[in-house]
Amino acid sequence: RSHFGSSIVFAVSTMAATVLVFGIVGNGGTLLYQCDWSGPGRRTDGPGFDQALMFGSLDMVAEKAWATNSMYLKVVETHRQCDVSAFRTAGGCTMLLLHKVKEDDKIRLFFSEVHELLIKALSNPFAEKDRPIAHPSFEARVQHISNTTHY
Repeated sequence: RSHFGSSIVFAVSTMAATVLVFGIVGNGGTLLYQCDWSGPGRRTDGPGFDQALMFGSLDMVAEKAWATNSMYLKVVETHRQCDVSAFRTAGGCTMLLLHKVKEDDKIRLFFSEVHELLIKALSNPFAEKDRPIAHPSFEARVQHISNTTHY
């Protein structure tokens, strides 16, 4: 057993954090769902930055949605090496993914699979329009999709 005296050593991470935040915004601009899978590390932004960046990108989503027939809009905004990718549903919901790693095919697959899940959740006769989705089964399925698509 070694003894280092009475001094305590703290390890401070100088590595940048892995940023991965997913959100679903309803037709009326209400945040229906959000999940933060960001990893440990140093972040220079303050609390609420992720949500502010994602909501701030909704204007760009609207512009890109008019310019294409595709639901998957790819990267709609970039800020401090973080990209916001978007997927606009036919019902007007917007799925947003804040990320640093650019893997277009995986992001598209993730959005497509969550879109199918979202349709089922919103088709539920007990689901309230523009109310947050707070079902543990929805959370578990989104997590499972994230794990299987590696995003």
